[in-house]
Amino acid sequence: METKNKMKEKLIEIMSNHWAKDKGETIEEHTNKVLKSFEILTRYANFSKEEKEIIRELIFFHDLGKVQPSFQKKVGNPLFKDFKDSDIPHELISPSFVWQDKRKEIKENLSKMGLDKEELFKLFVFLIISHHRRGDDIYNDEKIDEKIKKAIDYLNNYLKEKFNIQLNLEHYYRVSKLVKLFNDFNNHQIEKFFPYRVRWLGALIKSDYSASAEIEPETPFEGEYSKKFLNFVNEKKFKLNDFQIKAGENSDKNIVLIASTGMGKTEASMNWINGSKGIYLLGIRTAVNEVFKRYRNVFGEKNVGLLHGESLYFLIREDNDKDFETKIEKVRKLSYPITIATGDQLVTSVFKYPGFELNYLTCSYSKIVVDEIQSYEPSSIASIVVFLKEIHKLGGKFMLMTATMPPFVKKEFEELDNVVFLGPYFTNLKRHKIKIIDEDINNSNELTKIIKNNQDKKILIILNTVKKAQEIYSKLRETELKTKVNLIHSRFIQKDRREKENTITNTIYPSIWITTQVVEASIDIDFDILITECSSVESLLQRLGRCYRKREYNLDTPNVYIFKPDKSNIYDRRIVQRTWEILKNYDGKLITEPEKYEIMESIFSNIDDTEYYNDYQKKKGLLELGYSTNSKQEAFQEFRGIVNNYSIIPENVFIENKDKIEELLFFIDDKNKSRYERFKKQAEFMDYIIPIQWFYGKKLTVVSPGYFGIDSDFCGRHGIQILQNCEYTFEKGLVFKDEEINNNIID
Repeated sequence: METKNKMKEKLIEIMSNHWAKDKGETIEEHTNKVLKSFEILTRYANFSKEEKEIIRELIFFHDLGKVQPSFQKKVGNPLFKDFKDSDIPHELISPSFVWQDKRKEIKENLSKMGLDKEELFKLFVFLIISHHRRGDDIYNDEKIDEKIKKAIDYLNNYLKEKFNIQLNLEHYYRVSKLVKLFNDFNNHQIEKFFPYRVRWLGALIKSDYSASAEIEPETPFEGEYSKKFLNFVNEKKFKLNDFQIKAGENSDKNIVLIASTGMGKTEASMNWINGSKGIYLLGIRTAVNEVFKRYRNVFGEKNVGLLHGESLYFLIREDNDKDFETKIEKVRKLSYPITIATGDQLVTSVFKYPGFELNYLTCSYSKIVVDEIQSYEPSSIASIVVFLKEIHKLGGKFMLMTATMPPFVKKEFEELDNVVFLGPYFTNLKRHKIKIIDEDINNSNELTKIIKNNQDKKILIILNTVKKAQEIYSKLRETELKTKVNLIHSRFIQKDRREKENTITNTIYPSIWITTQVVEASIDIDFDILITECSSVESLLQRLGRCYRKREYNLDTPNVYIFKPDKSNIYDRRIVQRTWEILKNYDGKLITEPEKYEIMESIFSNIDDTEYYNDYQKKKGLLELGYSTNSKQEAFQEFRGIVNNYSIIPENVFIENKDKIEELLFFIDDKNKSRYERFKKQAEFMDYIIPIQWFYGKKLTVVSPGYFGIDSDFCGRHGIQILQNCEYTFEKGLVFKDEEINNNIID
């Protein structure tokens, strides 16, 4: 015991004399913060006594490699300015500080847990060396272990000369072998290690990150959850329906809920979460923003966080909150009691990129709500399915909510235990009377007739592509109509799109809005007449939900007009054709909610020969075999199915606003300005951006702002470029002059 204590005392002395951060915080101070953070985390995650000891040991040793003089020089410790640099990351040196007797002690603890002490100790070392990076790049260096040994030998001499401390650090581990063993997710022999990797490394990363950000790893709920929910129900003066009540009664179980649009699935999710840590996922940012506002109104801003690619800018625009940096840190570390996020922020963890363990650990003691799973692409649905299954194994709970669920997705969850299926629940309202028009909408005189016969109403026209939406817009602008024609799609700069979304959401007077699938699930609208091209069934049913959302339709004339499908590649052609053929049976009829469900079931009952199902099965199979990515960015691209992603400013927009853009970029790149003010300027600058996904074929013609004499570090880091060979207007958005490129942009 005396030897053990003396060794630890020596290490603490060393830790107290070396920096962990560039502001002079010592390794000892930082380690104590991480340990304190972990103690808070234990109130939420259910660790055994032995696990807690293992994780505390990981925390104690994880940063000891920072003792290296080269690292001290890097963080600005003035005592080390004359030392040479080293290319050995500190985490690869840290395990050498685990002395021999301590290694035996840790192995004995592992044995008490009924684990293979030799194999799990290898995992212990691997978790230390991978808490900042996975190590794939290191593994490619054939001489990495030789370099580590030299660094350790140097460290032994340094500590003896500088502190008169003889540690006899050993290079008893081989980084290359450990990385190869534990990062091979195709090797199902290591599946047995997976829960420990998630729990132990996840705890280390979450505690470490939160300590560095000076936030708690988990924020306790402020107030009483059930009381806030009850107050909300009473204020709205509504009575919980059957599935909302059952969601609360089964809050200790996983739930799959199928219910018609507008029946209160969001409120059901609130009752199911029931005070536990909750994470609510949707597919589209605008929808996430709206649900965030709803949850925040019920449970308070201190209890609800917002997470998506532009949440930082949303908070600045909406709240103008100078405390946004703390909010962003909390939401990125999933520290809020409730987080509302886009699916890609969490589900991408299924690709096992470096650091995925933090998300998996957090989900293991959380309740995850996935809203409208059918709105995702088939490969994304596969990612969600595999993700939820893995979280289920780790102890997390999930609630799938949707108006329409493909049968093959439902079957995936029927195989799991502790899953309650609620529904399908259907509204009694009969909302949609359908008229089938077997003509191309672009070449049909029927479109103009329908519009002229309904000019006293709000008319929504949904096309399958931006190109066709722009063509119809131009056609109708040349037609003599009493009502204004408007256009909204994905190819508007951010500020224009935001203005249009606000306008269409608050439309109360007769108007005509032409759009694409951007309104299917992202904007809360209710129109009187829907005119649409036929699309894939799950998409089409979403479109119907934008018309007579919560109203009964009892007129003799149709309120939904469906034109024959085009030949675009937006949707699986076989599923679109099946949808079209089945819908012909409902021509002129008032279609009920159960009939919509039956249509969905019928079309998806035999889809083995479709590209849709093949994409789903391919991605699901790859993930189940252990497919992984090397970075979070790659995981995002895999989840979204992005081939080429651009953030562009149309050239004419850039030229028209050049002085303002130059002023903003100069401010953003000025490190002497406050982070808050720089982020505010970033939010302004991002208003000129359009995100573009290019599939294949002729490349886009883009140049950097430097082409126009503006050098910007911010644009360089974020890949923001100026798009040429195009035209942009507030009315039509972005139009490509090259027809081939126009056909190869993903809408």
